Amino acid sequence: MKVIDGRGKDTLIRAQVERYVADVHAMLGDQLVGVYLHGSLAMGCFNPDQSDLDLLVVTYAPMSALTKRDVADHLLRVSRQPAPIEVSFLALTMLTPWRHPPLFDFHYSEMLRSAYARDLAGEGWRTWSARDQRDPDLSAHITVVRRRGIALCGPPPTEVFPPVPEEDYITAIIGDVAEALDRIYADPIYAILNACRTLAFLQTRRVYSKEEGGRWALEQLPATLRPLVQTALIHYRDAGHTGAFPVELLDAFRDYARRELKRTPVMASTES
Repeated sequence: MKVIDGRGKDTLIRAQVERYVADVHAMLGDQLVGVYLHGSLAMGCFNPDQSDLDLLVVTYAPMSALTKRDVADHLLRVSRQPAPIEVSFLALTMLTPWRHPPLFDFHYSEMLRSAYARDLAGEGWRTWSARDQRDPDLSAHITVVRRRGIALCGPPPTEVFPPVPEEDYITAIIGDVAEALDRIYADPIYAILNACRTLAFLQTRRVYSKEEGGRWALEQLPATLRPLVQTALIHYRDAGHTGAFPVELLDAFRDYARRELKRTPVMASTES
C-alpha cells in the first residue's frame, strides 16, 4: 500500500488499516466474508492529507440493527485516526443477482458523522434496517475493487463480487462527475481530476485513479486546459499549495467535460 507522503505517515495509515480489519473481524465473526480496499490507497496514490480509506466489507447475511449500532459507534471512534474512513457493508445476497443501483446494508463516511452520532445518542439507530438502501456509486466501487482492489482478508475480489456490466459502471461514474461539475467552484480538485479519470476510461476502457486520470489528461486534453489540470494535481499532492483556479478556466473545463460526456451513449440515453 503506497502512500504519497514524505513525513512518515505511511506507517500510521498501514496500522490504521490493519487495526480496522482486525476490529471488523472481531465484531462480525463468522459472518464476515472479507474486507476489500479500493480507491487511491489500493492504486498507489494515497495522500494522507487529502484521501479517504475506501473499503467494502462483505458479509454472508445482512447485519442486525444491534450490529450496525456497534459498527457505527466503532467508526465514529476510529475514522480520522488518522485518515477518514469511507466504507460500505454489503451482504452476499445483495450482490447476486446483480441489480443497478446495488443494495447495501450499511454505509459510513465523514459526511454522515453528525447524523450517526445523533441516532446513536437516541433511538434512531433502530430504524436503520427499516427500508432497502441503494447506491449507484457501488457499481463504480465494485468495478474498481474487481480490477484493482486488494483483499485485506477473505477471498480475492473476483471470487466475491460479480462482474458489473459496463453500462452500469459508466452510468455510475458519469452521474458522479455530473454532480461534481455542478460544484466545480466549491471543490475544483475533485471535479477536475474525477472528470479526467472518467474521460480517460471512456477513451481507453482502463480504470484510473484521480491522479492517474490527471496525468492522462495532461497528454490528451486541449492545451488550454492542461494548466488547470496541472494545478489540480499539485493541490492533490500537496494540501498546502496555494495556486489559484481561475474562474474562466473552471468554466471552460466544465463546458468541455460536459460536451465530451454527452458523446457517450449512456449519457445521451439518460438525458433523452
